[in-house]
Amino acid sequence: MKSSNVFNQNSYLPAANAQTDGVDEAWTGTNEQWWNWYISLADNSQESINQEGLIFQPEQVAHKVSSIEELQKELAEPYLISEHQIQQFQTESYIRIKNILSPGALYLLRKELKQLFEQHYKLDSNRQFSSREMMWLESEIAKEFVLSKKLGQLAAELLQVSSVRVYHDDFLCKEPGCGRTPWHYDGHHYPIASHNVGTMWIPLQPTPKEMGPLEFAKGMEIYKLVQEIPFDKFCQGHDRALSEMFQARGIVIDREPFQLGEISFQHCLNVHGASPNYTTQQRIAFGISYFENGARVINSPTLISGDWQKFMPGVQPSETISSSYNPVVYDSKIQ
Repeated sequence: MKSSNVFNQNSYLPAANAQTDGVDEAWTGTNEQWWNWYISLADNSQESINQEGLIFQPEQVAHKVSSIEELQKELAEPYLISEHQIQQFQTESYIRIKNILSPGALYLLRKELKQLFEQHYKLDSNRQFSSREMMWLESEIAKEFVLSKKLGQLAAELLQVSSVRVYHDDFLCKEPGCGRTPWHYDGHHYPIASHNVGTMWIPLQPTPKEMGPLEFAKGMEIYKLVQEIPFDKFCQGHDRALSEMFQARGIVIDREPFQLGEISFQHCLNVHGASPNYTTQQRIAFGISYFENGARVINSPTLISGDWQKFMPGVQPSETISSSYNPVVYDSKIQ
């Protein structure tokens, strides 16, 4: 059993989950609480984050915002992925693709998601990381992206499967001055019994290094090194140990900025994190996670999976995932 003074070291961990050392139990909070807890596990001891010294970043102003009709047309046009790009993804565990979405489409989505988030959550100057999932259920604009054949086909072809379903979407907003996102790989917390799972990360503004873009460890096998380091749900030790391991082993890390219109797609085994947001503007991204049609839930989801049943209502452990919240967005056999 953990003592109360250990629980006090991480006030983001629900009390019911702070009674043991392990993770083999259900998460007892909300997904917003899950994100706050997960971000708290990042080691920022090597980063100097001065709220009063943030780098001025002007508010992004769109020269043109797409109409819904223009968005639909854009998202209906397939992206022709090359065999070289597929092989690169399969080898490095992630890929970055430039100019896949227009600035007008991205600014339309950015405006929509910010308005929706602000309808649900009051302004909080203490909030460092804002998140909300399943926004496609309340926004026609978000729905166009999540159910897009263009993006679904791209995910399927990179994963080398014939059909994909949506797991869930994510509005991910790193507020000015927010610290790092800890090193992790999504397969560690997605309760899906398949490795044919990937996430599209869509920045909704140009994202320089100072704003905290995703950082990717290159290589499909790096996650095996991560598995050797015990996970600690109370403190930043796991994240710190991973950073030290990467440096000691000379693991190549991609820390390049993202241009507007550039997206990434990372395999569920890709190890990634993100640097702090040193700027005065929010770093907003939209994530869409896909999995191979026919995959099932793992037998024993853990607290690291968060409130996973929110994303697949009615589906139980070991069952095939096919709820109404997980539609097929691409199937090569019926296109």
